[in-house]
Amino acid sequence: MGKVLSLLIRRWVILFILVFSTSLTFALETEALIPRVEILTSGMTRTVEITQNYDFPQDFSHFLILVVGYGGVSITLRKIDTEGDFLILSGLGTSSAGVTPVFKFGISKVTLAEAVEIGDENSPYGLLWMLCWVGSPVNDPPYHYTLVLSF
Repeated sequence: MGKVLSLLIRRWVILFILVFSTSLTFALETEALIPRVEILTSGMTRTVEITQNYDFPQDFSHFLILVVGYGGVSITLRKIDTEGDFLILSGLGTSSAGVTPVFKFGISKVTLAEAVEIGDENSPYGLLWMLCWVGSPVNDPPYHYTLVLSF
């Protein structure tokens, strides 16, 4: 019981830090402070179409994904409409399987893919925090890209 309580406290501390940590907020940044929250269960796939209206750091997308079940979560970020855009996928996955950092980047037309192991039979849940954005020296905003989460 003590070990389970210790794991729960650690996860709540991480969740508290991720959700309530603050940084500089720009005047144009209206929705970037609060993450979009998603829940994934086994066998589920979510596709999120993202429109970034301003350059980073004024606008970016971040997601807090609560995962119920155990196994691999596939994360795919895709931007194929224009060339020359710098695409970044970063984040962190935490569960009883451990803490897994995620960092991928590329120049579009590109697909970034990553897999994160979540939980085990005794503790079938986890948490993913994902940040993604586009920067472009060539094209002006808005930028359109797609995030696909499969469990």
